[in-house]
Amino acid sequence: MEPVWYAIIDGARDPRLADLVRSCASHLCLFKARDLDPALQMVAPWLVRIDPTEPLLATWQQHGHAASWGLMALSALPIEQLQRHFRRFLQAKLPDGTIALFRFYDPRVFNTYVRAMTPEERAPWFGDVLQYSVEAEGGTAMHHYRLVDGRLHDGNDRIG
Repeated sequence: MEPVWYAIIDGARDPRLADLVRSCASHLCLFKARDLDPALQMVAPWLVRIDPTEPLLATWQQHGHAASWGLMALSALPIEQLQRHFRRFLQAKLPDGTIALFRFYDPRVFNTYVRAMTPEERAPWFGDVLQYSVEAEGGTAMHHYRLVDGRLHDGNDRIG
């Protein structure tokens, strides 16, 4: 399969996002429960295959800048396999041992985390994803993260 763009949309960031996600032909919730409470569905993270003919992308471009609506990922995996890939990153163990939801799909979190990871920590994130495109703080620019020879790059610049 050729690589395609997907988005992980954070439904908690804007009430419009739930309907936009549901309007997409290809979308899956990252939360595992089959019968997810409707209130939780509204604020859940959703994996969506980007289709420029659907309203999500245009709305994101017009209204989502600096709103931390989510991130984009380029992958050759089918959406069901990519969903499994991302589900394994949804939990983090805090220093006191508590397990918490890891909101990696929030650009403010992802931009900090991807730069702080060791090469060993980064490898699983990029194993099935060729590139992450994530808005920069303030939403005025984009970061385009990819691994080149095991080293993190943002566009053409090596950063890690």
